Formats: sequence, structure tokens, C-alpha cells
Amino acid sequence: MFEIFKTLSDDQIALVGCAAALTVAGTIMSLSYYIGRGRMTGAGQKTSQPLVLAASIARPPRMNSEVAAERREAA
Repeated sequence: MFEIFKTLSDDQIALVGCAAALTVAGTIMSLSYYIGRGRMTGAGQKTSQPLVLAASIARPPRMNSEVAAERREAA
């Protein structure tokens, strides 16, 4: 097994290392997704609820262009 690594060039070793890092990171991400999902359903919360950002709640609704034109004329 170690003889294979002796025959690889530095670039090939780097590619193998990157592939291994991506595989490990993907596995950890997948596990954390399922573990987090299990904790949410165990606590009685629904997982299908959409997340609402606070910034989208704080934004005022867009004004109609006629109302905006009237406000500009009045000012």
C-alpha cells in the first residue's frame, strides 16, 4: 500500500489528499445534517418549516410608483 505513495508525484499526492479531505468533509456534513434533523424532530418541532430571515421581516413593503410620485411632489 505504501509503495503506491512512493511512486506518485507531489501533484498526485496533493490531489489524493484533496479528494480525501473532500470526502471526510462531506461525510461530516452529512452526519451533522441527519443528527441535527433528528434532534429537531425529537424536540417536537417540524423540520419542514421555512426559515425566515430577520432582515426580510424588518423591510418595509415596496410602495406603488404612484404613491411614491405623490410623496415626491408633496415634498
